[in-house]
Amino acid sequence: MLKGERVGLRPLETEDAILLFKWFNDQRVLEDLGAEHIYFCVSLEEEKAFVEKMLLDRHSRFFIVTRLEGGKPLGLIGLANMDPRNAGCELRLVLGEVEEWGKGYGEEAVRILLRHAFDSLNMHRVWLRVADYNERALRLYRRCGFRDDGALRDDHFHKGGWCSARIMSLLESEWRSA
Repeated sequence: MLKGERVGLRPLETEDAILLFKWFNDQRVLEDLGAEHIYFCVSLEEEKAFVEKMLLDRHSRFFIVTRLEGGKPLGLIGLANMDPRNAGCELRLVLGEVEEWGKGYGEEAVRILLRHAFDSLNMHRVWLRVADYNERALRLYRRCGFRDDGALRDDHFHKGGWCSARIMSLLESEWRSA
């Protein structure tokens, strides 16, 4: 387990499909993700298959964010599209426990995962995609040192209209100097 002060990151397991099933069937969780391929009301069988696929993907590492005190699962975080040749990867984060939002757990989880990416996995660049309207996530990523790289214009449909997303990244040198 990767540990911070209040949260830890434990490897995703097959049994976690039930957690993801719960979180990805909560419209409040999906509301601001701006994800292109996430659908409301997935079945438990679909979620189990998705988790198995994540576990078999050699270019991804996913973790369950847990509160250290009591061990309550809070969300899913991971590195996807890991490219060892170019030392880059994509950060993904979903805090599924809505009542735990705004308590700093997401920021701590991101910082733990960045430390792992740069110190243990020898990454040079970590990037992410975030919906323009997700102000809470934009603030979190900027506090963690991410910078805007550009926009994906009208890349997804949200609440009756086309919306854009930002690509943000953090370089190892920027992380170390922060």
